[in-house]
Amino acid sequence: MEIIKEANTNTATALHSNLKKAGIIVPLIFLMVYASIPFLPSEFEAEIPVLELIGRFHPLVLHFPIVLIIIFTLFALLGSILPPFRHSLIFQVLLGMACLTTFIAIVAGYLLYATEEYSGQLVKNHLVGGLLTGTGISITTAAYYYWEMVSEKAGLFFWTALLFTNGALGYTSHLGGSLTHGQDYLTQPLASMFPGSTSVEIRPVEEMLLYEDVVTTIIDSKCASCHNENKTKGDLLLISHDHILKAGESGNPAVVPGDLEKSELMARILLPESDEDRMPPEGKPGLTKDEIDLLAYWIESGAPQELRLSDIEDIEFKNSIDKLLPAIRKTQRRLALEKEAFEEMKVELKEIGTKINVQIVPDEEADGYYFGMKMKFPPSPISSKELLEIAPYSSYFSRISLASTNISDDELYHLGQMENLKRLVLQKTAIDGSGLPYLQQLPNLEELNLSFTPLKDGHALHLLNFPHLKKVYLFGTPVKKDIITAIQQHKPHLQVILEEGPYY
Repeated sequence: MEIIKEANTNTATALHSNLKKAGIIVPLIFLMVYASIPFLPSEFEAEIPVLELIGRFHPLVLHFPIVLIIIFTLFALLGSILPPFRHSLIFQVLLGMACLTTFIAIVAGYLLYATEEYSGQLVKNHLVGGLLTGTGISITTAAYYYWEMVSEKAGLFFWTALLFTNGALGYTSHLGGSLTHGQDYLTQPLASMFPGSTSVEIRPVEEMLLYEDVVTTIIDSKCASCHNENKTKGDLLLISHDHILKAGESGNPAVVPGDLEKSELMARILLPESDEDRMPPEGKPGLTKDEIDLLAYWIESGAPQELRLSDIEDIEFKNSIDKLLPAIRKTQRRLALEKEAFEEMKVELKEIGTKINVQIVPDEEADGYYFGMKMKFPPSPISSKELLEIAPYSSYFSRISLASTNISDDELYHLGQMENLKRLVLQKTAIDGSGLPYLQQLPNLEELNLSFTPLKDGHALHLLNFPHLKKVYLFGTPVKKDIITAIQQHKPHLQVILEEGPYY
C-alpha cells in the first residue's frame, strides 16, 4: 500500500511539474502566433465558410478573457495583502483560463476581420489592442509560473506584465465598444454630465412649448440631416415652422395642420422600411412609436407653435410626453454640444485654411457636421507638412479636392486616415497609383477622381481592392483599355467614368 501511495504521489508531483512547465511553454507559443498575425492577410481572396464561422464566435468568446483577467487581478491584489486569497491552485486555474480564452478570442477576432467587410483605422486599432492584450496575458502567465518554479525575482516582472495587460484590456474594450455603439459611446454621457461652456437653455417643464422644445428636437435628430439649409433632399426644408408647412418636390406640404392624411411628413414616416420613399431612409434610426404619436397629436391639434405642455389637457398624451422628456432633454443637450463643437472647429479650420492657403468649408452634401477642403486659384503646393496641419481634424472631413496640385503618392498616407472621407479629387496631379493602397480601407470612400494623372496600369489594379468605392474617374490617364475592361469585369458595381469629372 505504501508503495502504491508513493507511486501516486510521485505521479501527481510529476503531473503538477509538467503543468507548471506547460504554463511557461504554451504562453510563449501563443506569443509567436500573436507576432505572426500582423503579417497575415487583412482580407482573404476566397470565401472560406469554416473560417467565417469561427470568426463570428468572436463577440461570444471575448467576454470570457475580460472577466477572467479582471477576476485574476482582484485575487492577485487581495492575495498580496490577505493570505486566505493567496491560493496557488486558484491562481493557476484563473490565469490559465484567461490566457487560453484570450488566445481563442484573438484568433476568432482576426478571422472575423479577414473574412468580413470590416475596415477602417478603428478596426485596425482594435486588432492591435487585442494583440497587445494577448501579449500581456501570455507574458503574465509565463512570468507567474517562472516565479513559482525558478526565481522569486520574477515577481516584479509578473506585476508589471499584469498591469500592462489590464491597461491593454481597457484600451481594447473601449475600441470594441466604439465599434459597436459609436466612437462617442463613453464620451457622450460625460458631455451631458459636464456640459462645459455650452450656452443651451433647457426650459423648465411648465414653460416648455410642444413645437419648439419637443417637435423640433425630434425633427432635428431624425430628419434635419437631409432637410436643412445646406442639403434639401426632395426640395423639403424642415428647419422652421414656416418651412414645415410648405410643399417639397412631391407637391404636398410636409405638414397640413389638422390633417394627418394630407401631411407628407407622416405619410413618409409610416411607410414600410423596405420602401425607398420612407423617412428616414434605410440605415438611419427611425422614429419610435411614442415620437410618431407625438407628431400625430401635434398635427391633429393644428400644428400650433405656442402651445405649452402645461396647457395640454389630454392626460394620456401628457403621460406619453412625460416618458419622452428624459430622452428629449438628452437629445437637446447633445445637439447643442455638437453644434457648439462644430462652430468652434469651423473657426479653427478657417484659420488653418488661411495658413496653408486652401479653402475649408462645411460640406453641404454631408449628413452631419463635416467639412470639405478645396484648392484656391492658383493652387498652392501641398505636401505632408500641410496635411499634418489638418490631421487632428481628419475624422471631420468628408470631401477633399487636391486638383492641380503637386501632391505625390506618399501624401495619400495622410488622406488614408480620414475615416469619414466620401469624395476625393486628385485630378491633374502627379499620382501614379503606388499610394492607392493607403486609401483601400477607407470605410466611406465612394468617389475617386484620378483624371489626367500618370496612373500606371499595374497600380490601377489596386482599385479592385477598394471594397466601398462606387465611382472612379480615369479620363486622360495612360491606363490601357484592357485594364479598364478588366476592372469593370471583376468589379461590376464600380462605375468607371471616362470623363474629366468634378473638381470638388
